[in-house]
Amino acid sequence: MRRHAISKLKRLQVKARALAQSGRFFGWTPIAFELRFEDGFEDARDWLYRAATRDELDDLCREARASKDEAA
Repeated sequence: MRRHAISKLKRLQVKARALAQSGRFFGWTPIAFELRFEDGFEDARDWLYRAATRDELDDLCREARASKDEAA
């Protein structure tokens, strides 16, 4: 993988986790939809569709939404 592709991947990983932690998403599927318009999505596709990544993003979404509900 080229260095440029790695930086795009890292940027999208950070963005995916931030979106999950925002409390605005219910799971990885809408995050993937949101990210598909980002430059470098093709570089991140394999990472995003791995079971471990989906589980991580789903967990982050669940935790963020639970915290948001507790604060309300």
